[in-house]
Amino acid sequence: MSFNLVLDEPAERDLVEEHDGLKFVVQKSLYDMFQGFAINSVKRNGFTYYSILPDKQDPLAGCGGCTTCG
Repeated sequence: MSFNLVLDEPAERDLVEEHDGLKFVVQKSLYDMFQGFAINSVKRNGFTYYSILPDKQDPLAGCGGCTTCG
């Protein structure tokens, strides 16, 4: 499963979560559909890498990491 990430300002009905000084914005309807999201980060060589995973996984969609199973 993948999501489009864009730089944008929050709209009135969006939910905002701040992580290490960055604000992550999600539409409330998307948040409700996936029952929330987990934001993880790893710092390596001066860079921070993020992964954003939905709390509710679709068992028929696979993990979204490749095209083999989904």
